[in-house]
Amino acid sequence: MPRYEFSEGTSNKFWEITLEGASFTTSYGKIGANGQTTIKKFASEAEAKKEYDKLVAEKVKKGYALAGAAQAPAAAPPPAAKVEAKAAPAAAPAPAAAPASKASSASGKPGARYFEFVEGTSSKFWEVILEDTTVRTRYGKIGTAGQETEKDYDDRGEAYKELAKLVAEKTKKGYAEIEAAGGSGKHDARNPELEKAIIADPENQQLYSVFADFLEEQGDPRGELMSLQIAGKVKEAKALLEKESEYFLGPLAEHTSCYDGDLGNNNRTNSDEWVEENQQAFLWKNGFIHRVRLAHDSYANEEFQGRLVDILDLVLRHPSGRFIVELAFNSNGDPNEDDLQDLLDLLGRKAPPTVRKIVIGDNVDQISWYHVGNLGTLWKGVPNLRSLEIEAGEFLVGSMELPNLEHAIFKTGGLAKAAGKSIATAQIPKIRHLDIWYGDDNYGGNCSIKEVMPLLERTDLKSLTHLGLKNSMFSNDIAKAIGMSPILRQLRELDLSMGTLTDEGAEAMAKSKDAFKHLEVLDLTHSFLTEKGLALVKGLAKNVITEDQQTPSDYGDELHYFVAVAE
Repeated sequence: MPRYEFSEGTSNKFWEITLEGASFTTSYGKIGANGQTTIKKFASEAEAKKEYDKLVAEKVKKGYALAGAAQAPAAAPPPAAKVEAKAAPAAAPAPAAAPASKASSASGKPGARYFEFVEGTSSKFWEVILEDTTVRTRYGKIGTAGQETEKDYDDRGEAYKELAKLVAEKTKKGYAEIEAAGGSGKHDARNPELEKAIIADPENQQLYSVFADFLEEQGDPRGELMSLQIAGKVKEAKALLEKESEYFLGPLAEHTSCYDGDLGNNNRTNSDEWVEENQQAFLWKNGFIHRVRLAHDSYANEEFQGRLVDILDLVLRHPSGRFIVELAFNSNGDPNEDDLQDLLDLLGRKAPPTVRKIVIGDNVDQISWYHVGNLGTLWKGVPNLRSLEIEAGEFLVGSMELPNLEHAIFKTGGLAKAAGKSIATAQIPKIRHLDIWYGDDNYGGNCSIKEVMPLLERTDLKSLTHLGLKNSMFSNDIAKAIGMSPILRQLRELDLSMGTLTDEGAEAMAKSKDAFKHLEVLDLTHSFLTEKGLALVKGLAKNVITEDQQTPSDYGDELHYFVAVAE
């Protein structure tokens, strides 16, 4: 088993790997300890060899040196984590960049988090960084080199937990986090005016072109990356990303792929292109991370011991994540138990102002099993959001105020009353397209027409032209109420599909036929209309879609009607 070792300062670690056919075994830990062992299997020997070579290359790049093929020496149980204090070298001054952000005592190490506490005569700093399974801190008076401590852990998951604990403790004591230079400490030139313009219009490629010219003048390699990606030179941009990986990614380099295997427990068939794109945690555009997709399915990937919220925090603090436009989330651990609350809470505090689109549950298999949490903590952090798509079985919406939202889809097999009411009364003045799935009461869908009426009676959503009130057990009630509602008059498309609409609802709409005649589309797909009902709705709108009509199930003396999506 090839053995690699890394020794620097007080850090002494080993890593071993053995390739056997279509699988390999790795062992790692502190030198002198037994360490931990993982086994990873692949679909083919070629795939296993490719991943094997990649991991070896990554370790060598990090400074691990081949120590021979000998097995790790037998050792006693790992000793207690050792903490050492020593004087830290003075931080190198940041290079001049015009205009540049205010300099601080931050070390500039990739991934380092820097905090300051200033009160009365007290003026202190504290810095922390996670490197593999080691947590390093630096602290002292602002303006001095301070002291360093180092603590090793058995696995990265434990190290992550310790880092989060320390940050929480310092924050509670009044330390305020200050954005460090990021990258390699040699670049990251800033231009506040250009950045402000990009924040206001993050899809404007011309602004990035101007910014690229500025950065190249400052000697920042991101300028070259921006120019290459803007010009569509994919291979050249990829080569530069790999060459300057320490700068462009730093601690994010080990998180470039999502942790949900072949997209987790999902059994649906997706195109190869869709799968390939969504296995990437980061999609780049214009020299920055444009989209972040985070997913961890603990059944599909048992090796990952960290937390997605820590990865998200790293991205939000890294210069490459400065202009994130899109965010997508799937499972956050156990797909049947864990929700996204820690991710939502973090975004509510730290989301970049460039965020325009959020997709939650982008590849859900069993919709009723997928939990989101309370979205109410998110809204204040994304005031510029334009598009929101949610596919889940359970979530709360809270007080929703999104002044720039234009497109929203709430897919669920069971929408709770509180969520239904929040959506109906949400402050979304620019909304153009709104779809709401209500679901089955057997899966938490306890809404009724009572939760829909506040929406039907609104006259303030002047831009709304598409409304979907779908997948509902009370479709007939909606059909009876909507003909007299103010909101119908402004719509071009009305979607009542996937629910339990019967001839009763069709008759109600027919009685108010003049209210529907301006509609371009009336979608009644997957309903329960008979020939009589189909005749009643024919001609209500310019285009009435009535495909895939269902037949109720006959159990005993009763007929049973089901929505299209519940579980």
